[in-house]
Amino acid sequence: MALTQIQEEIARALKEFCEKPDSKGRITEALLAKKIRELNNLDAKKKAGIALADLEAAVSYLEEDGISHYALTVTSANELLIEKREESKPLTAEAHHRRIRSEKSMTVLKGSDLSAKQKQAGKKSAGSKQKRTKRESLSIYGDWQDSAEE
Repeated sequence: MALTQIQEEIARALKEFCEKPDSKGRITEALLAKKIRELNNLDAKKKAGIALADLEAAVSYLEEDGISHYALTVTSANELLIEKREESKPLTAEAHHRRIRSEKSMTVLKGSDLSAKQKQAGKKSAGSKQKRTKRESLSIYGDWQDSAEE
């Protein structure tokens, strides 16, 4: 199964959370997004969440080994909770639909955010600095004539 860049980062962050011996039972969407930003050194989108489709793809990829299983739940505030369990538990159809509808008004992390950071890092390392253009003033009264004077 081929994953997109953001889905790979979600899977990587989930692995890191679950491999820790002191890991919590449930991982919130906010903690997962924070971990992704930390792993990729992203400063933007501090309040961004995770798209449900990306999370489900990453979870199904991690579950392919047959060892890891995750349960997804949606709180009443439409926040995602991820829990490592003995058996998989997908979202109910109603919760899935409710979360998808709420994502329309949310800011979510996308693959373009990660690739934009990499492009920006490449520009900084090249050392190219944009030069300022000459500032010219605009005189709006210089050539203006009143049509009544003619």
